[in-house]
Amino acid sequence: MSSFGRRSPRAQRGTVLMIVLVALVAMMVSVIALSRSMDTNQMVAGNLAFRNAAVHSSDAGVMNAVEWLQTTVGTPMLNTTRAANGYYAAVVEPNWDDPQLWVVCGGCRIDDAAGNTVQWMIHRMCSAPGNPNDPGVSCSLLTAGTAAASGGSYAGDATNFTGNAQNYYRVTVRVVGPRNTGTLVQAFVSL
Repeated sequence: MSSFGRRSPRAQRGTVLMIVLVALVAMMVSVIALSRSMDTNQMVAGNLAFRNAAVHSSDAGVMNAVEWLQTTVGTPMLNTTRAANGYYAAVVEPNWDDPQLWVVCGGCRIDDAAGNTVQWMIHRMCSAPGNPNDPGVSCSLLTAGTAAASGGSYAGDATNFTGNAQNYYRVTVRVVGPRNTGTLVQAFVSL
């Protein structure tokens, strides 16, 4: 036998050990990377679930605001600002992210079973408080006799209904939930 193909046991000692150690380190790094990736994916999925729950909770805020409007429509209350009820007789564009904006209305808040705090605010789409027919008070109105005034269509061939003028109201709902989830939703209604 040739000595070229054979090595002495002493020369082979430690070489395989070093290769195995490098392979173990590489496997350990890949396992750590895989577990971190799974944790990140679970966190993203959880955050999306919290955001979706917050968006769904905003429907309750819109419904509560509309119920309040329906109980007060036709009264002189809607001609003046009622901050304690979350109602403003003129449209303003506040900083919606300001937490102090949402402190004013104590009765405009509900806490749902998902751990969300739902708050709402209503703005009448008028330039100033007061009766919508007063001079200087410009409001977005649905005029009587148009199809849209009674929920119809603007299409040319649509049935044209007659009705009373209706004001537009903007309902803004803010939902704050677990993991600092925040959602802001706006809806326009006419009554």
